[in-house]
Amino acid sequence: MPDAFFQKKRKRNTSSAGPSSRAGPSRSQPSSSKTKSRMRKTDSSSDEDDDAAGGGIDDLDLRHNYANDANSDDEAEASETPAEARVRLAKMYLSGLSSTTTPTGDDDFFESDSPSFGLADAAVADRENIAARLQKDVAEQSGRVHVFLSDRLSAPTSTLAVRGHRLSVTSAVASSDARWLFTAGKDGSIIRWSLRDGRMVRVFPKQSKRLESNGEAVPPSGVGKSKSSGAARRRSRLSKSDTYLTVGQDQGHTDEIFTLSLSSDGQHLASGGKDRRVCIWRITPSSDTFLKTLSGHKDAITALSFRLGSHELLTASLDRTLKLYDISQLSYIETLFGHQESVLSLSCLSAETAVSAGGRDRTCRFWKIRDESQLVFRAGIRSKLRSVLEGGELSKPDLGAPHEALEGSVDVVAMIDNHHFVSGGDSGTISLWNLGRKKPIFSVPVAHGFDVTHSETEGEIRTPRWVVSLGAMAFGDVFVSGSWDGSVRVWGLTLASGQVKGFRELFTVDVPGVVNSLQIVQPPINSVVQDPQTRMVQSTAVRAEEYRRRGGLDQPSTRPTEKEGEKGEKLPRVKATKENAPPIVIVGVGQEHKFGRWIQDKTAKNGALVIPLLLTDTAASGGEKRRANSEANADRFKLV
Repeated sequence: MPDAFFQKKRKRNTSSAGPSSRAGPSRSQPSSSKTKSRMRKTDSSSDEDDDAAGGGIDDLDLRHNYANDANSDDEAEASETPAEARVRLAKMYLSGLSSTTTPTGDDDFFESDSPSFGLADAAVADRENIAARLQKDVAEQSGRVHVFLSDRLSAPTSTLAVRGHRLSVTSAVASSDARWLFTAGKDGSIIRWSLRDGRMVRVFPKQSKRLESNGEAVPPSGVGKSKSSGAARRRSRLSKSDTYLTVGQDQGHTDEIFTLSLSSDGQHLASGGKDRRVCIWRITPSSDTFLKTLSGHKDAITALSFRLGSHELLTASLDRTLKLYDISQLSYIETLFGHQESVLSLSCLSAETAVSAGGRDRTCRFWKIRDESQLVFRAGIRSKLRSVLEGGELSKPDLGAPHEALEGSVDVVAMIDNHHFVSGGDSGTISLWNLGRKKPIFSVPVAHGFDVTHSETEGEIRTPRWVVSLGAMAFGDVFVSGSWDGSVRVWGLTLASGQVKGFRELFTVDVPGVVNSLQIVQPPINSVVQDPQTRMVQSTAVRAEEYRRRGGLDQPSTRPTEKEGEKGEKLPRVKATKENAPPIVIVGVGQEHKFGRWIQDKTAKNGALVIPLLLTDTAASGGEKRRANSEANADRFKLV
């Protein structure tokens, strides 16, 4: 009998089985007929719908309906190409410039249709030129020198002074709006002044050793002491609660203060000194408070600098490092290494770059913070081999042994723009540097003269005076230098073919003592007025008649005179531009150098000077000269 396994039917009956999902749709005849009939029904129903809607192709309206066209701005911008978008935006920008006939309050380029300084009608046409407006926009965004004042700058008629420190003033800075002045000294205190009238506002004292039970400092008492001495007057000021800022335990400084820096918005003040502490203070018009102490440096703080338009703070120290902090978060960011000796000076502008002076390593280092790189510029080193190869030694006639001042230390630096800076050192030489060259493009040796001493064995010994301080106007063609020769020298950049080639001395201002600090600030452009008698352009941000000392630190204190607004008409205002805002020089003066006692001038007074410079009228100085300078500088900024 055969096995049942071999008799069983193993194949599936495809005709009776339903469609499988794995095998796909069934291909049997009944299924195919049903599908075809369903498709015929669908086609007939769609034909009926078309006949009901339009009837046929002869009944269709093929005309373009312009009323329903996509004419909205969003749809047009979505349909245009990137090249068409650039052309459209350029046309909109040019049409906006050409349609601007009346200036706004924020526009500092076109003030009015009438010339402000008695210029000819051609000057009005020049202001209406769109190319001039475009060049101005490019100049401000290029990071190069675009404020030219040196040709019109004039010596000041008054030197205003404030005094409040017992010891030498090491730093003096003013706010960017020319409203407040801050000074620091070797006595460990900081004083806040009103820049307008020289009035003392508040004292940030040195950390007190006498504390109350709640941890606050005990104000000094004058019981049993003299009532008329200078110390008594200082005790009287500090005893007043409105001028004396209470500094608690572990707040403020415990030793000499070397440097100050104020943020661009005027809300934060940073101070550093011998105690290796970076103190951050919050500044408001009505009150001041201590925020935090930033630590990290292992030696004294020598320089501080806020980046323009931000709250990033750069610090330099004798420990040969630079540190970067974010003051808005009160946090540390990074440390910059590279110098082989103590860092003595620091300067930065709006870009994420900075320049520092390395002291005895005789280098200036340009830091690119974002790229984490640096450029090294060596000062004061001369190669005899290179001089022989270039024929320098052979071409010089034998004139004997001239006096040479060799650079032993680079002490101060100041940035002019994002591509140029100036430096000074113990040889008395002021050098102008360009980032594209490893050597200075221009130098003035022994800028502040010689100190002459008499020796019984060597006779007359001449040593150059150091360049103790430098201050430059941001993106301007003016900078100042100071030493202990009794004057502050004002320098102006020289340009040729639109490039910075050198600098020249404009004039000097008498300042007895050691100039430890220099700063140049521009007042608000809405404070610029013109004296109708002298035709000089000045600023109302500083009221000379309201200062108690109007002839320098040596002059005795007097009562403020009558305000100008009360005795006569107001001075006429002029065109509100940066080129019409006369700069203000802030000077910190002391009897000693801020880092030591190598230099002592007992005849000098400790204090700060406010020197408001003047600008000559362009009509009086010659409009043709100004137009010639403008044409010479026009090719500096070209549209790409």
